[in-house]
Amino acid sequence: MEKNTLIKNLQDKLPWEPFLDHMEREGFLKLTFIKAPKIPKGNKYYKLFRSGYVMLVGDPIQASVIRDTSHLHLRPYILFRPKVERQLRVIVKNSQKFKIPITFAGGKTGLSGSYGNFGIIVDMVDFQSYKEAMQYDFKNDIVRVNQNVMVSDLIKYTLLKSNNSLIFPVQPASALKLPVRVGGLIASNASGITSGKLGSVENWVERIRVMRPNGTIVEIDNNHALFMNIIGGNGYFGVILSATIKLYRPETNLKQAIMYGYNLNLAFKGLQSILDSKIFPLVSEFVISDESLPGKFSELGSESKKNKVVKWAALIEGSKNNVDKFIDVMKQQADCSWKILNEEEFQDYLQERSSFALIVQTEDKSTDYIAFPGFEDVLSEPKNLPDIIETINELFVKHGFHKVIFGYGHINFRKGQGLLLHMRLPVPIPYFYKENEKNLKLICETVFDVIINLQSKFNIKHKAEHSPGPFKIWLEPKFRKFLRQETKSGAAFSNPHLMIFDNLLLRKFNVSLDGLQNIDEQLLMNEKKDLFVSAMILYLSGK
Repeated sequence: MEKNTLIKNLQDKLPWEPFLDHMEREGFLKLTFIKAPKIPKGNKYYKLFRSGYVMLVGDPIQASVIRDTSHLHLRPYILFRPKVERQLRVIVKNSQKFKIPITFAGGKTGLSGSYGNFGIIVDMVDFQSYKEAMQYDFKNDIVRVNQNVMVSDLIKYTLLKSNNSLIFPVQPASALKLPVRVGGLIASNASGITSGKLGSVENWVERIRVMRPNGTIVEIDNNHALFMNIIGGNGYFGVILSATIKLYRPETNLKQAIMYGYNLNLAFKGLQSILDSKIFPLVSEFVISDESLPGKFSELGSESKKNKVVKWAALIEGSKNNVDKFIDVMKQQADCSWKILNEEEFQDYLQERSSFALIVQTEDKSTDYIAFPGFEDVLSEPKNLPDIIETINELFVKHGFHKVIFGYGHINFRKGQGLLLHMRLPVPIPYFYKENEKNLKLICETVFDVIINLQSKFNIKHKAEHSPGPFKIWLEPKFRKFLRQETKSGAAFSNPHLMIFDNLLLRKFNVSLDGLQNIDEQLLMNEKKDLFVSAMILYLSGK
């Protein structure tokens, strides 16, 4: 049997008929066709669609309705869209009873294909535990939110309802452009533009309401043994229903500024001094380019008589003391200029910076590229970044891709862990056409080689900010062992990524399930690469 039939083979082996029969007895409607894109209110299906009791099965599940931004997609056999806890509990308990892999989709903004699944996907967009989406308690500076609440709404309404005295502390730049939701925010332990000073979700969540694989609901805090399996856990160990999150009361009279300069090496030298000096403004973002900054940032330096091209910029917002310290340290090291901005100007630049999550620039301007994720979160001390960027681009060129000339990210990431640089592989659009499987393999090999080289040369962990999704399963045998144990004990959901990887292992080495763990822990590097590439191709090709 060829590898590209593996997913279909796994899907066909699952006990779909008894599962569907059972779910129909529980009141769910099996829908295998959709006659029209709009269902009139008088139609008998209308109320069922509105109720959350529909199971969309088989061919009607078009890939476009359940995709994220990762390009790593598996087409599920059943799609649920529950609204209330009773519905979700029935889905969860029976998926486990029949050992069918299940994953949960939030805002569909992930970069790792974490909810890609050949089994059951539960789209949580309509699900809510409480009728009131957001409930503020300004005496205690907290907010209770349903998992489907948009983070952009939380950011906006926290400011409005607190009369600008409080902010929602976790602000992914992508939330300004994409439908990032609270469930996904917690499940990926996200951070964002305020991470330098405020850290990530784990620093702000007080309680999480979670449904376990057996259908029971628990409420956990940071003292609970399950806490760090849920935060950053991709929904593998429990599905998030709602959360209570602390709000942050920032300093008053915040100051905003933008700094910019012409030499990248000097910029990184200055940013290393910022890290060493432990200067943490509320917001500290940067953009860099080997040639010239794009968009609104390209207008910087127009007042300079040097006729140089601005190659970096840093956006900072914080107390007057922090912003002034930042400027003083940078100007000593980085040969730079700066401007004090008003709030509106600062937000304009911040919106522009947020849009860069969706683009990639290379030395070749003759074609369009897809910014392919996979290793995109490079967390390092700033002083090492020139060598790191050179290493990444050397690997790109070695595999036949163009160099990347543009990057962006967070300064003093998560309270001073380093500088987080986002760089993505520039892939020509035709590489993703179905007939180009050879090129898909090249993408996968390049991503693997970058991850391994960054790890071995610079001790850089992959996916430092974004959800690791199946990458953690593809790359970490200790985590695979842990997930196997948790799944067997009923503490984790049946996981499609683990099932796929284990079946690749079984096929490659022709062993039994009992002998799988020993082989997994002793894989050679070429075997690890082959398994990683094989798994990733399955997701990219959808076969």
